[in-house]
Formats: sequence, C-alpha cells, structure tokens
Amino acid sequence: MKRRLMSIFVLPLLCLVASGNLSAHTLSDSYLNLSLDQQSVSGHWLIAVEDLELAIGLDGNADSAITWGEISQHRSQIREYAASRLTMASDGQPCSLEIGTLMIEQLNAGPFVHLPITGLCNGVAEVTLSYSLMFDIDSAHRGILSLRSNDETYVRVFSPDTATYEIDTELPSDAEYLWTFFIEGIWHIWIGLDHILFLLALLVAIVLVKTPGATGQQQPANVPFSTYFYDVIKVVTAFTIAHSITLILATLEVVSLPGRFVESVIALSVAISGINILYPLFRTRAWQFAFIFGLIHGFGFAGVLGDLALPQQLLFGSLLSFNIGVEVGQIAIVLVLVPILALLGRATFSRRLALGTAGLVITVFGVLWLLERSLSLSVPVLS
Repeated sequence: MKRRLMSIFVLPLLCLVASGNLSAHTLSDSYLNLSLDQQSVSGHWLIAVEDLELAIGLDGNADSAITWGEISQHRSQIREYAASRLTMASDGQPCSLEIGTLMIEQLNAGPFVHLPITGLCNGVAEVTLSYSLMFDIDSAHRGILSLRSNDETYVRVFSPDTATYEIDTELPSDAEYLWTFFIEGIWHIWIGLDHILFLLALLVAIVLVKTPGATGQQQPANVPFSTYFYDVIKVVTAFTIAHSITLILATLEVVSLPGRFVESVIALSVAISGINILYPLFRTRAWQFAFIFGLIHGFGFAGVLGDLALPQQLLFGSLLSFNIGVEVGQIAIVLVLVPILALLGRATFSRRLALGTAGLVITVFGVLWLLERSLSLSVPVLS
C-alpha cells in the first residue's frame, strides 16, 4: 500500500514543489553601485518596479500595469522606503546619504527604478553597509553591491543571512568576489524554478518511462541504474554545455536576445518536456532536445551578470565562478532527483496515473508561464 501511495502522490508532489508558484518573477535582485572618493559617496541604486509594487504598492488602479505616472506619484514613498533599508557608516560614524530624482531604467529582468545616491562620510578607509530591502517580504531577494574605491572594485551580495558587510578599502580587492558569484550561481539555479522543472521533466522521461534502447515499451520495475545511467549523463552534459556556451556569449555581449523572448522560450521548453512525459515526442533524442533548449536557458542565466555591468577586470572571474556555481547546483539537483525517481520506479502500481499527473502538472505550469511571459498577463510593464 505504501508503494502504491508513493507512486500516485510523490511524483506529482515533486513537480508542485519544484514549480513553486506561477509567477514569472522568480528572481528578485537589486543593484547598488557606489564610488568612494575621499569623503564623498556617489552612485545609484536600481530596484525592480515589481519589487516596489510588492513593498509599497504602486498600481493605483489595479490594472497590473505600472505606469510612469503611478511611479511618479509614489516617488516620496519610494525614496523613504529605500532610505530606510540602507545604512552606511565609515570608521564607526554614520554617513549622510541622500537619494535624488528617480528615473526608469530597463534591464534584462525588466523595468527598474534608478535612484541616484550621494553622501558624505568622515572617511572611507573602513566602510560598513547594512541592507534590508525586501527581506521581510521575499527571503529570496538579493542586493548586489559593487563598490569602487582607490581603483579597486569590491563586489558583495546582501541576503537575509548576510545583511551587513564591513569593507576595508585600503586593502586590495581579494578573491572573495569569486566565492560570492560561485554561491550566486548555485542560488540562481536553485530558485530558477523553470530550469529545475525542465530538468525534472527530462529525468522523469528517462528514468521512469523508457528503458534506454527500447522500442517504446513501458520500463519494467527494478531496472538497474546502469541501464539509464548514460542517458542521464548525456542529457545533463548536453544541457550543461549548451547553457554554458550561451551564458558566456551573452555575458560577453557577443550574442544578445530580448529578455521576453528568452523567458517565453524557456517556458515553452517546460511545456514541451511535460508533454513528452504524456506522449513520446523526443524520448530517443532527449540529449539533443536538452542541448537546443539549454542554449536558451543559458541566456536566462546570463541576465543576472549582464544587469550587473561589472568592471572589465572582474568580468571573467565572475563569469567563471558563476558558471561553476550553476553547474554545482545542477549536479546537486540531479543527485537528489535521480535516486528519488529510481525509488518511484519500483512502485509499479498506478505508475501510469502518477506519470500522467506529473506530465500534466509540468505541462500546465509551462503553458501558464508561457502565457504570462509572452503576453505579460501579470508582469508589471511601463506604458
């Protein structure tokens, strides 16, 4: 009885957990760029319009479209909210920070409010920054800091667990930023729900549906892992190589694609991979499918680094560290999912019901994401 229940419920539950919610806004980042020159501070802060809508409410007429007029009407609240979530001190003394006239800037992730920042400090040898934007609303939010002083650039990432940084600007910029982007690479694939669901659907179609080399027959119970090991390796490797290629090309600005197109095609890949569980579309060519759509998924990963506008001297190291982090995070996902799917494969009763439910859940999420992203049904846009 336990195996029957596991077969019917666990796989659909995995899909629901992996997909989380229907929002296309799976990443929440702000970008804080500051320069220190003797006692003066200058720079800007980019905060997503969608995040500000969640934090203070911008959509006055509730039509799901944030206009410049609505942003302008809330400019005082936006400045007050931002100012209350960022503090800076130097040598133990608070710095005076002022937020100027806000503007709108379009990034890969969507529209952002551009907040100019100026200020004065007693000194800039030892700087302490504390950041708490969105942490009480979205624990997945990250604040990405790029601080320039004495021809050195210090990159840090604020999170609920690390909301304060102390930076000694008289010391050379160390390799901490490499570790920072390594962790960010892991984090961004773990919260990249569409990437996870795409990978999950491919693994389901390999481990549970067919025996490698078979001619379309249902996979028997207790199939040894070695029988589908190479298929799993081929799919994961193809996906890795593909998204690494486009991540590098897009970050270096060799190739560029519109953000809405990229996100829509990623959603389409989820929908098609879900249909493949229900009906064999490409089960004998899974690795080719993973490679083709992996190229598009790479553009999705690249949006994070592209929006940062990192200095040239940090670009290569950050790109390499971020990509390694993505791969490590992906390997961790595969190491968790494949054994679970293998255990489910032993529960033969009602397997068709379990697979049908899983395929349907993945397909529905993919289609809804596609509609949401391609038609902007619920994503705030500037009109």
